[in-house]
Amino acid sequence: MTRGLKSIVAIICTVVVLLAAPSPHSEIVDRIIAIVNDQVITLSELETSIKVITRGLKEDLRPYDEDVKTSMVLDLLIEDALIKQSAERMGIEVSETEIDNAIEDVKKRNGLTDEALREALRRSGLTYKQYRDKLREDIRKAKFVDAQFRSRIKIKDEDVEEYYKSHIDEFLLPAAYRLRIILLEKGDEEILGRRVKVVLEGLEEGRPFDELAREFSDAPSSEAGGDIGYMKLEELSPLISGVVERLAPGSVSPPLRTPEGIYMVQLVDIREGSPRPLEEVRPAIRERLFQRAFDERYRAWLEFMKKVAHIEIRL
Repeated sequence: MTRGLKSIVAIICTVVVLLAAPSPHSEIVDRIIAIVNDQVITLSELETSIKVITRGLKEDLRPYDEDVKTSMVLDLLIEDALIKQSAERMGIEVSETEIDNAIEDVKKRNGLTDEALREALRRSGLTYKQYRDKLREDIRKAKFVDAQFRSRIKIKDEDVEEYYKSHIDEFLLPAAYRLRIILLEKGDEEILGRRVKVVLEGLEEGRPFDELAREFSDAPSSEAGGDIGYMKLEELSPLISGVVERLAPGSVSPPLRTPEGIYMVQLVDIREGSPRPLEEVRPAIRERLFQRAFDERYRAWLEFMKKVAHIEIRL
């Protein structure tokens, strides 16, 4: 089950639900397709959720056929029901102010006025009260997740430091390549060909690359012997970076034809990537460890709840 699918169900309070909901004029032959303890899941709920998730995650769902998609979404609805029931048992309350703030957030994120939101609700067949009730449940479930999982997870500094040390390769800065270049600007093809031949003959005779760059290169770096300093591969054109990556220090590339003319590149030195400082990556590591702990706790809780709950599938 992908994390993206769970995220979509968890934030179903967005306007996309309104757009996917059945219109008040449509006729749906509804039936119960699942029972989770004392809560039923209907065919219309499943069909609406499939529309919402498919709209938001087309790429994620593309590999799956319709039966698999249906099974995945139904599983998410069952999870959603278990969370809702647990939140109710914990006595989690949601104030009217929290619902008001959630509605304002929905309007802001979707660029809606109050009138436009109410019109979207009307077209979808939802009353304003029904929409507020739906938001109440979404907020209640979010509060349950925070109380049951997020607030109980503590990531220690030593955990962050240990992860940094044991995964240091993940935090290396890109290697830098010190380069010299010779650029022979495009022009008459015959003249250009002769110039390339002269430079190649000079290299074969053992003349230093920087000397040839000063004499023949049309690049601004010619006075510095073609030296352009240390460059990262992503700073170079794909053609040149692909060649540089295969060069050994001291070697020279073959002539490379580009829109500017003919390039010849010498790799002088490679400066291996150094690790990014711990303090720079500490927030990202902390978030990574937190998410991993959250996923583990949530999966364990969900497996337990599914074992003790009465779940009946009628699909």
